[in-house]
Amino acid sequence: MNKAPRSIIDRDPVTFEVVRSALYAICADMKFVIMRTSFSPLLSLSADLSCALLDATGRVVGQGRDIPVHLGAVPFTVRAVFEAFPIPGWRPGDGVIVNDPYAGGTHLPDVSLVMPIFHAETLCGFSLSRVHWPDIGGIAPGSSSVCDEITKEGLRIPPLRIIENGEPRPDILALVLANVRVPEDRYGDFRAQIAGANRADQRLRELARTYGPAVLAEIMADAQTYSRRLLRSRLASLPDAVVEHEETLDGDGIDPSARPRIRARIVKEGDSFLVDFTGSSACVKGPVNAPLAVTASSVYYTLLALAGGDIPPNHGVYDVARLVAPEGTIVNAAYPAAVVAANTETSNRIVDVLLAALAKAYPERVPAGSYGSACVYTLGGIDPRTGSRFVHYETVGGGSGATRGGPGAGGIRVHMGNTMNLPIEAAEMAMPVRFLAYELVPGSGGAGLHAGGCGVRKTVEILADGVEASILGERTQSPAHGVGGGGAGQLARFTLHTGDGRSADLPAKSGPHRLAKGDRIEMVTAGGGGWGRPRPA
Repeated sequence: MNKAPRSIIDRDPVTFEVVRSALYAICADMKFVIMRTSFSPLLSLSADLSCALLDATGRVVGQGRDIPVHLGAVPFTVRAVFEAFPIPGWRPGDGVIVNDPYAGGTHLPDVSLVMPIFHAETLCGFSLSRVHWPDIGGIAPGSSSVCDEITKEGLRIPPLRIIENGEPRPDILALVLANVRVPEDRYGDFRAQIAGANRADQRLRELARTYGPAVLAEIMADAQTYSRRLLRSRLASLPDAVVEHEETLDGDGIDPSARPRIRARIVKEGDSFLVDFTGSSACVKGPVNAPLAVTASSVYYTLLALAGGDIPPNHGVYDVARLVAPEGTIVNAAYPAAVVAANTETSNRIVDVLLAALAKAYPERVPAGSYGSACVYTLGGIDPRTGSRFVHYETVGGGSGATRGGPGAGGIRVHMGNTMNLPIEAAEMAMPVRFLAYELVPGSGGAGLHAGGCGVRKTVEILADGVEASILGERTQSPAHGVGGGGAGQLARFTLHTGDGRSADLPAKSGPHRLAKGDRIEMVTAGGGGWGRPRPA
């Protein structure tokens, strides 16, 4: 009887591990190139971008340590890309651009570029970069504000072949750049994406030359099997559980009566993991509706975190999670619902809902609630120092939840975001603003055996007339939950102080506001929840 051929994991584990690790290193190298060649501080300093490698069938085989909401959506993005451009038709030097949340994207500012990688005549795989363009048009600078349908949020790009024979198509590129603010910067960021793809092309072809395309393809397939088996083994080691939880978002920015509800029921049975969002609210008018790809990203992230956080993420682990998300709800938005805040706000609140549910079964493994946000603020206008137009997009950190192992961190991005701090010196050089405060808020984390992380206070003074500003935040009404008797974190607060001495509280999502010289925006993000009951004094 013929035996099945042994996997390369068994017959040559050293080569398997060297090449598998190299796939992830290539993604890190892509990111480095994009950061170093991009025009926007959001990319070069904050690193709001993500990179992934796909095999020749379009499945994820490696990804960077980047933005979870970007990366978990990749399977949805490439499915839409390859439906529009089937894999057999790809040629060296092709490139497809897409940002459509209704075609596997996240939100419109996240622009993805997919390019093939060939060794001689053999298709070895594809590179994908998802880069947050600081502006993609729409009703407000930064393309992240409050509106009631996606057509107002910016330019929606279905999968389009924008590169042929290694050169951008001038007609399509001109169309895209005609619909954005500061097009010369967006062109620079796009060229940076091409540079990242070229680096991935170079590095993957080196692997193909060294080990051969057939061995490379085998390792790509077995890397997915390896991660999938490891995840299923971790799940099987946990007690079975059926848990559920629900929370409401802080409105939608448009309808004062809207209280969008996220409801999740988790069934962990053996090595399977099902999340059912039945009972979540229908789509609302404001931009908090999550495309299915964003919701799935939140589920993948939570599942990998529950399993320990050390399993190499790829398509193999994405196959494990099963998802029920009724179409037309805020966890599976239906066109033309607005979606821009789902990427930054709803996704993080979904994670907190899932963690609160899992805490009922596995409190020792699960952190308390976070500030549930990326706290996005955008600015745009004319810089009187140069007479040039400027656009600014930035996220603000907050409190993370405490864990069994220790207190939560303060002033960081949590869960679905993983951007770095943007130095205030860089922002003040780039636009007419002055930062009056940027500090942790002491005591804002929930009490507990381990306290939650502290929120942040950031105050920006506007130094020019006519600047437009928007804010997308969370947890002004519903605090971060504690776990195991830990206390809730303090609420967020957003305030507009005008130059004539008046002050007004702003809702969690508001804008665009037209500001004058001397106006100030004060943003106070929420604290994280505490873990465990405080020890008696």
